[in-house]
Amino acid sequence: MTKAALFVGGWEGHKPTTFGDWCKDLLQAEGFTVDVYETLETLANPEAMADVDLIVPIWSSARSSHQPEFGNMTKQQEDGLLKLIAAGCGIGGWHGHMGDAFRDRPTYHFLIGGQFVAHPPGWPDNPVPSDDFVDYDVTITKQDDPIVEGIESFRLLSEQYYMLVDPSNEVLATTTFSGEHLWWIEGTVIPVVWKRNWDQGRVFYCSIGHTLDDLKVPQVAEIVRRGLIWASRG
Repeated sequence: MTKAALFVGGWEGHKPTTFGDWCKDLLQAEGFTVDVYETLETLANPEAMADVDLIVPIWSSARSSHQPEFGNMTKQQEDGLLKLIAAGCGIGGWHGHMGDAFRDRPTYHFLIGGQFVAHPPGWPDNPVPSDDFVDYDVTITKQDDPIVEGIESFRLLSEQYYMLVDPSNEVLATTTFSGEHLWWIEGTVIPVVWKRNWDQGRVFYCSIGHTLDDLKVPQVAEIVRRGLIWASRG
């Protein structure tokens, strides 16, 4: 049976437990057994997780201007995670729970293929009000890939993530910034969904998912479901 490990924690303002419950239900419906960890300590002992097929980080880092940092990953824990993925365990996730976690660990972001930096009109150092949401298009760019096959491009009202990304990513969907809030980024195309390899392991990421309702949008739910299955070992 396929086994997943969810690491659920960090700043409670981003409701990691709520997202963790949703992901657990999704994976169990696909036949996974699911273990939930509320600390990162197990990652420091990768041999104890050798039977895990998929890791899902649901970890929220708070911004120092309004909350202290929570749950930083140690070097030993990062090394353990890298070892697990290199040996064939997959990793997959969404939005800031994966793409903005563990900011002080650059090799973690090398692993996942990107790093969140802004969501215009909001800025990373400010609290996140609802008016940071914008209407934006998500364009499917590789329609023959099994993760997005049969899914049409769609429009979403949420945070539009501006990210620094690895050019080796295999990009499956993108978004284009209008320049309405920052004129100098008008026309910039940023990946929204990608997959990649890390040695023997598979990596899946989707930048959508600020709210649980985002993940329940039918196109998003299906992309995340397929992506996590694809990333899992075997």
